[in-house]
Formats: sequence, structure tokens, C-alpha cells
Amino acid sequence: KHQLSDYKGRVVLLDFWATWCTGCKLEIPWFMGFDNKYRTRGLSAIGVAVDEEGWRTVKAYLAEHPITYPVVLGNMDLMEKKFKLPLSLPITLLIDRRGRIALTHPGVVEKEKFEAEIRQLLDEQAQ
Repeated sequence: KHQLSDYKGRVVLLDFWATWCTGCKLEIPWFMGFDNKYRTRGLSAIGVAVDEEGWRTVKAYLAEHPITYPVVLGNMDLMEKKFKLPLSLPITLLIDRRGRIALTHPGVVEKEKFEAEIRQLLDEQAQ
């Protein structure tokens, strides 16, 4: 189990994705690279798979396309009700060290700009 409160003091890249989402598949390798590159500076990436079929579909996908950061199962209701996000994929949140949503990115992120945003949040100290 993963709870966002466990990551307080870290910057969290929270990626809502699905196995059928082409844009998601494009971003995941970038996010694995960011997670690897900035982990020691305080970044934690978490994938939230929202496939309707659940773990059966997600586990089969992960067996063929391993993801190096934790993946949890979510759903579109979680996106809409808890995070007040649009019901579209991909969508990625950056959560600051205080546990607040700092940035919301609907659609495919612009890789270089997104990395700069990650670095900026990592440079901020937790209060």
C-alpha cells in the first residue's frame, strides 16, 4: 500500500495512466528516467493505473513493459472526486514537499519543461 502522506518531505510525480493510453506509454519512460535521476534529491514517482479491468490487465502489461517505480491501482472516480481532475489521460500531478498539488498536467507533458518544473520543486525546502 502506498499513501501520499508517506511521501511528505519529497516531491511526488503522480502519474494517472492506462495500458491503452498512447500518450501514457510515451511518458512512462521519461518518468522512469526522472525518478532514477532525481530520487536522491527527493523525487518519488508513483503510477496510478486506471484500467477498468484492474490488476489482471495492468499486471500483464507490466510483465511486458516493466515500470521501475511503484504502480498502484486507481480509477477515474478517484481522479475526478479526490483530485478534481478532468476525466482524460494522460494526466500527471507534481506534489510539493509539503504534500500540496503544485502542478497539474493534462495531456502529454513537454519533457524538458516538465523536468525543469521538477527541478524547481526539488530546490524548494520543506517547511
